[in-house]
Amino acid sequence: MKRTKSTLSLIEQIIVIAVFAFCAAVCVNIIVSSYLMTVNAVDTRNALTVAESAAESFKAFEGDTERVFRLLGEPDSGYATHNVLVIYYDANWQPSRESDASFVLRLTTVVDNGSAVVFASISVIKIDDGVELISLTVAARRGGGAL
Repeated sequence: MKRTKSTLSLIEQIIVIAVFAFCAAVCVNIIVSSYLMTVNAVDTRNALTVAESAAESFKAFEGDTERVFRLLGEPDSGYATHNVLVIYYDANWQPSRESDASFVLRLTTVVDNGSAVVFASISVIKIDDGVELISLTVAARRGGGAL
């Protein structure tokens, strides 16, 4: 009889350990998932801030992408042409070289036919996986005035 009682006690302890191990695995999974959600939320918030800054600057500078780049970028953090603006950002959302970049802001003029209104598409992309965090369209009036 002693042997049976000790065997039952050992089986009971193994079952309790297995239940605790399962609960610990579930808790670790929840913690990791919440951490990843927080990181994604921070990246999305920062991408929105960068995109909004680019949009407001584009409107303020009446569609002049080169002036927007001089305001928002650093000399080696991207480039600007007549209808394209690219700024690279590191993991801390500071303008950086392309080789150190984790994110890229791309502003592309959509309509530029010499009219008084110019449209641009703005997107912020996470370079590692190519996920587009933010995408928006903005219009600017050349020559000043409200739209």
